[in-house]
Amino acid sequence: MKKKFVWIFCIFMSLLALPSCDGDSQQNEEPEVPGPEGGEEDTNTYWETTYSDLSSYVDKNIDEIWAAAGEATKDQENGALCVQDQKGNRYKATFKLEGTVISSMELVLTGESENNGNAVWESLVTSFRDFKLGSFLGTKFKNYTTGEGGIKQTTEETLPLLTSEANMLIYPIFGIQKTVYCCPIMDKDKFRVEICRNYLPLDFSTLGKYIGANIDEVLQEYYAIGNKILFGTAMSYLYFDSAVDVKGNSYTVNFDSDKTLVTILEISAYVPEDDQTITRWKDMLQNYTDYNLGTLSEIYVSDAFGDKVQDLENAQAAFDLYEVNGRNNGIIARFETEYGYNTLILNKDFCYVLVRK
Repeated sequence: MKKKFVWIFCIFMSLLALPSCDGDSQQNEEPEVPGPEGGEEDTNTYWETTYSDLSSYVDKNIDEIWAAAGEATKDQENGALCVQDQKGNRYKATFKLEGTVISSMELVLTGESENNGNAVWESLVTSFRDFKLGSFLGTKFKNYTTGEGGIKQTTEETLPLLTSEANMLIYPIFGIQKTVYCCPIMDKDKFRVEICRNYLPLDFSTLGKYIGANIDEVLQEYYAIGNKILFGTAMSYLYFDSAVDVKGNSYTVNFDSDKTLVTILEISAYVPEDDQTITRWKDMLQNYTDYNLGTLSEIYVSDAFGDKVQDLENAQAAFDLYEVNGRNNGIIARFETEYGYNTLILNKDFCYVLVRK
């Protein structure tokens, strides 16, 4: 799909150009966290750790965290572990896996800390430096009652969002590691901490599974890193400004809706436009199996309208055509996958992979 409108992108990204925590003053007095309110005795053994240490296990084999946790109470079958932060807040940590690799984790208060959600959330947001959460990047929020939302650029602006009457999702984001976010979240009256990658992992062999999915459900899966944008009543799409493929290459990605604005019609993964664009294009076309692009079905030349005008025998024929005509023609390579088609496109505007059924 040929897009996007650069001026709209710039306006949107300016809204996300959030200041770092350097300009965000931190209160000296930390909210008091109340003690247990009774109930059964907590017999679990907790691994005393920090949010920073936990975040270092993202993208590592789960066996590493089992070993580090020692005798702490764990449920390896369901990927759960009892942990305690540096202030004594107790959690059940549940790990989301890709194979045996931790892709994200969710922390929910348990034991004597179970009923302290509001106080712990306020403590984390107010004293994020003490907790070593990293740089404050901003807070996404949404009012479930009105449907309105936006971004708060400081922790001082974030704290008043939490009231007893609030029917809101409050989603502060901290850059705790170079490639990891830490997000202490209030969802209505429920508190949790999510620790996740700060990029969209791209596996082109399975990316097509999202075609036909509900766009808002996919947004919830990637809320920390995705943004939903509406083009009036014509189209909606999810935008990811950082995506990384299986070889470690970077992209920007759009999940575009159909005319219902609800269902994902196609996905476009854009190669950055720089002095390495053609080198990447050639590598993707020549070594497509390394990128999990699928089974090559055809390579051809398209006109300005996207119609086929000439078949190409192989990747070398595509490279030869590029040497003669540059990017004046569209050079299209189509690959079949379990979920549909991946199409590698090089034209005068973009180099990208289009995913459709």
